[in-house]
Amino acid sequence: MISIIISSYRPNCFSDVEKNIAATCGVTYELIKINNPGIMGTSEAYNKGALEARYDILLFIHEDIKFMTPNWGRLLINHHLLEKAGVIGLAGGIYVPSAPGGWFTDNEHALINIIQGEKDGPKKKIQTFSEVQKAFALDGVFLSIKKQIFAQYKFDEHLKGHHGYDTEITLRIAKRYFNYVISDISIEHYSAGKPDLEWNKANIYIRKKLGSNFHKESNDELELTLFVNYLHQYFSQNRINLISILETFQFFPIRTSFRTKKIILNKYYNFVKFRNSYHRE
Repeated sequence: MISIIISSYRPNCFSDVEKNIAATCGVTYELIKINNPGIMGTSEAYNKGALEARYDILLFIHEDIKFMTPNWGRLLINHHLLEKAGVIGLAGGIYVPSAPGGWFTDNEHALINIIQGEKDGPKKKIQTFSEVQKAFALDGVFLSIKKQIFAQYKFDEHLKGHHGYDTEITLRIAKRYFNYVISDISIEHYSAGKPDLEWNKANIYIRKKLGSNFHKESNDELELTLFVNYLHQYFSQNRINLISILETFQFFPIRTSFRTKKIILNKYYNFVKFRNSYHRE
């Protein structure tokens, strides 16, 4: 039995997914709608919904999705029997870099099983794996957690908006349990993420809180790419000064090789030099 929780702000979307769940779930469930037209952040809405839940398995989903798999509820219940199962999802990342960011790093380190596109337009099936896989941070479009595990963690309500709630809770749970992405439940998803200023702020908060020590070895090439990308994002939204330099340097990938550190420092110096000359013009 499953408690399905949705933070809803689009009545038409909710009505559609409500009918779709009724036609496809295949097991006993309850649907908990938290009406949220900008009233609260997603973390607070989901925590409120979880308090109302009667069943042992919680499923947090977006309202702009459509389940394509018949009787998916039974499949989901069985996945919670996996070894030390923490969170079950449909997309996630297998690498946590030093630089702030969401669950996605690059195609090589992403596990995705989602049909993405417009509701009444073109869609693209993205499936990068075929068997159940372990991951760290998961995409919030579909997050399933057993109630007794959720009670130990809950969503972090310091995250007031609609970004980062998924990365934060799944990384926290990954420190003790295994998070899994699954390939036998298929959904269509009708919107994409928006990495705006609030998204960046949320990810900085998460990395400060949880760090990036999830791996035995560092991937130097990926750390270099993602740190430089982070600098571009950060300084496109913030001026370069002592405070912003100290803010970014706390995420310097210190576990990389000496050679990679030298490359990063050189890129950082040239980047700051260019940006400062640009602002003086």
